[in-house]
Parts: sequence; C-alpha cells; structure tokens
Amino acid sequence: MADSAATVPQGTAADVLAYSAAAAPQPQGAAADLPRKRMQSPQDLEIFTQSKLCQQLLSFANELAEAVKGLAITPERRANASPLVKGLADMLDELERWIDDFPPLAQPMRFGNTAFKQWHERLCERSEGLMADALGRAASSTAPASTDVPALAAELSHYLQVSFGDERRIDYGTGHEASFLAMLFALGARGLLAKSDAADAVLVVFACYIRVMRRLQSVYLLEPAGSHGVWGLDDFHALPFLFGAAQLIGMEDEVPTGEVYREKVVRDYASSFLYVDAIKQVLIAKRGASFHETSPMLYDITAVPTWQKTHGGLVKMYKAEVLGKYPVIQHFLFGRTLRWPPDEEKAVVAPDAP
Repeated sequence: MADSAATVPQGTAADVLAYSAAAAPQPQGAAADLPRKRMQSPQDLEIFTQSKLCQQLLSFANELAEAVKGLAITPERRANASPLVKGLADMLDELERWIDDFPPLAQPMRFGNTAFKQWHERLCERSEGLMADALGRAASSTAPASTDVPALAAELSHYLQVSFGDERRIDYGTGHEASFLAMLFALGARGLLAKSDAADAVLVVFACYIRVMRRLQSVYLLEPAGSHGVWGLDDFHALPFLFGAAQLIGMEDEVPTGEVYREKVVRDYASSFLYVDAIKQVLIAKRGASFHETSPMLYDITAVPTWQKTHGGLVKMYKAEVLGKYPVIQHFLFGRTLRWPPDEEKAVVAPDAP
C-alpha cells in the first residue's frame, strides 16, 4: 500500500512494497509481464519461502490484520469507501450475479458440478475488462500518474481468475485464496491501494470475495483442493480465520475464544466478524455431529485464552501450511509486480553486469 507521495521506504510493509515495485527494473515486453506459474519443484518452493517477496506477502497480510483490530463489518464501510474499494466490491457483486446465469446441471457426482466451468469461462473472458473498470475508478484519484491501467488490468486479471478455483478440476482451496491476497498486494505495491484503504480491503473487498466463494462452493459443489480433512482449519479457507481473529483482538468479553462456536455467539456476531462467520460455515457444512469431533483443530484453538495469541498462531500456520506447502502454493503466479525471486535478483544486478 502506498502514500500519496513516493518516498524511500522508512520501515513499514506498505512503504517497502510501494517503493520496491516502483524502483525495481522491469522486464521488457508484454509477454514478460504476464503472470505465470514458476514453481516446478519443492526446491523452487524453498526459493520462494526464503525470498523477500514471501516475507512481504506475510507483512502485507499482517498489515491488513492490524488495520481491522476491533472493527466490525458494517454497511457504512462500503458506502464510505474509496473509489477503488467500491469498484472492486461492485466487480465481485457482478461475479456473484453470474451464478444465476449458469444453474447447476443435473448430474450424479458428489463434487464438481460442471456448470462451474461455464461460470469460470465467462470470468476468464471478462476479467480484464472488469478489472480495468474497477481500476479506472481509482486512476484519477489515487493511482500514480505513470500507471498504465490497461496493462495493470491485464496483469491482475490472471490473479482474479485463479482466485476462484480451477475450472478443470472444479476445485478450490487455500492456494486459490492466496491468489486473491496477491491481487490486493499488487494493488498496494503499484500505489493504487492506499494505507487508508487497509481496513476496507478486508472488511469490504475480501468480505465480498468470501461471500461469492461461499456461494460458488454451495451451488457448484466445488471439491476442496489440498484439504487436510478433519485435521484442517477448514476445507476451503484460511484467511477468514487469520483476519477474523485480528478483528476480535481485545473483544474477549463480547466473544470469548472458548465460546466462539456457541449458537448465541454465532447468531449475534457472524454477520460482522469473519472468524465467527467462518465457524458458522463449518457448523453448517458439518452439522449432525459435535464441533470437537468434526473440527478438532478449531476446537483446540478455543482453548487459547486471547484473540491476540490466536491470531499469532494463525499467522504462523498460514506461513507453514499455505505459503510453505508445495501442493498448496505450487500454482502461484509470478509476473511484473510479484516477481519470481531469481528474476528479481537478475534485474537488480543487471545494470552492473559486464
């Protein structure tokens, strides 16, 4: 995320992101800028996890989490948000409306209704235009004068497409969710998502994204990708827990960690807090058995006394189980803004090379 003025970074994650994206030499040619898969082996994963980019992604997620401490999701947030935030939320509303255009097909399979392929095909066809519309709203107010909106829309459309799952396997998991985080990261790094947008990036944009994903999962019966089953947090998501725990920091009296799955807490707080909403979705999906049997890891977390400690543990888990697991993150895309680490190193040393 960026301030309105471009300065050498002074230590915050936002400063570092904004400056590094603007200052780093960029590859030449449109093809070089398009995001693509670069991790081909566990050795490549190690390169990524030890890179500055991986640390920046975690710092960005932590900065977003810091911005939402003690804050609830309310209708007023969207009404008062920046043009970019409103544009992204409107774009996600449009994606949700498409679901009605492609009703699920009658088929015997437990997972993977093939109508999802039609929905995702439209996403791929229209994502660049939708992204350009959303970015265009911010171009006149927050974007740096040098921003090439069409090129940036083309770049970010790839992250948007991956954010909604795999149309061939008809599945979705935390690796796809990480692509949405990458899209927000890129908007911050390129100077469009301001520091003042941080809370709304979670409580408006990300909340809209999760709403659309919940509906896609239920309508098209998407298969969980890389799920740990009963020993995972959730079949599909990680970030609602990470951001949601941050929302609840300091709210132990209203929402005790040990009571978060209780009916009254879920009823009263699910619409306003991402963590409670995520618990609600788990209870709906796994109804008929006790919470400690269907979700032992989530149940164990209820023994942690504070939301601050809960959040800290979830950050460590995200680094290890999402960004650090090859089967989960292997399809992550690297392009102009999120540079593949070896390419970044070459770009830095190239000016001094003989």
